[in-house]
Amino acid sequence: MDVPTDSRLVQVLFSPLWCKFTSGQIDSDVNSLNTMHFPRMITLVSTVNMAIKNYSARTLSILCALAIAPSAFAQDDYAKFNAPWNVYIGGFWPSTSSEVAINGELLPPRPPTDVEDALGIDDNAGVAWGGIRWHFAERHSLELEAFSLKRNGGASGVFSPPIEVGDYYLESGAVATSYDTSLTRLTYGYSLIRRERTHLQVSAGLHVAKLGAGIQLSGEICSPNTVPTTPPGCPTAGSEAASEDVTAPLPHFGLSYAYAMTPSLDVSVQAIGFAITVGSIEGSIVEMDADLSWQPFQNIGFGAGFRYFNTNVKASNSQLNGEFDFEYFGPVLSVKAAF
Repeated sequence: MDVPTDSRLVQVLFSPLWCKFTSGQIDSDVNSLNTMHFPRMITLVSTVNMAIKNYSARTLSILCALAIAPSAFAQDDYAKFNAPWNVYIGGFWPSTSSEVAINGELLPPRPPTDVEDALGIDDNAGVAWGGIRWHFAERHSLELEAFSLKRNGGASGVFSPPIEVGDYYLESGAVATSYDTSLTRLTYGYSLIRRERTHLQVSAGLHVAKLGAGIQLSGEICSPNTVPTTPPGCPTAGSEAASEDVTAPLPHFGLSYAYAMTPSLDVSVQAIGFAITVGSIEGSIVEMDADLSWQPFQNIGFGAGFRYFNTNVKASNSQLNGEFDFEYFGPVLSVKAAF
């Protein structure tokens, strides 16, 4: 007997209903068929049974599995990309460029001093870094991210130009410096576009920058109480110290985009920035991120990316009498949990 070529035959042959019918698993799917069309289905099934009688049950099972699989798993393909919770922890290896100015009580404000070049602070250091992201509604999310970098260093010799710290000049001798930076970011995101494979968000939040610098001077030091009060010819065998610290909350706005290339591999980019002047305090921040995330397991994945931060805080009041300016950029590696 010739096998019918009606396209309906192909649809029935590879449909989940046909797989159930031929395996004796007819259930509510068959019962739900329109009774007016069921006799036609029975006739069509009988024809198909005769056409495929030479095929093994194994071959038919494979065809049924291939037909059913896409509909069974399509909805879960990108579940990992759209997980409500993401927790990540890893390392950040930035190259740094930092300047600090500690103003005195008597002398005019000082120009910033390069802490890496002039004060002997290491410009490369690894630091722990991590965060958590929560999609608490279809288009709404919160993210918290933080790192803390503590550095120490020193330099000695003849300084030209002299190091200027507070009300002091160091013409020659030694300087010991500590420079600490802690940065915490809390961001609310609203999804302009949220699809199975694509997220586009606008964001607003707060960077809290905690900055501190301490400088110990020893050697030929000039001050308002010495003769002379300024270089050259500063007296020998002096020692002085100056320090400054500030906690600066800096608001920010931003835009981010994420795209899932496959169910286990996605990329994301983010740009954040803002500048503010409140009274005698001036502050600005720029952050740019790029990340590649690979999640081969249901709840565990790995990430690699790049971070760029540039923050400036300047003031002349009782809390801060000086200026901090730092730029950090470098790679990040992380392990993440998604659930």
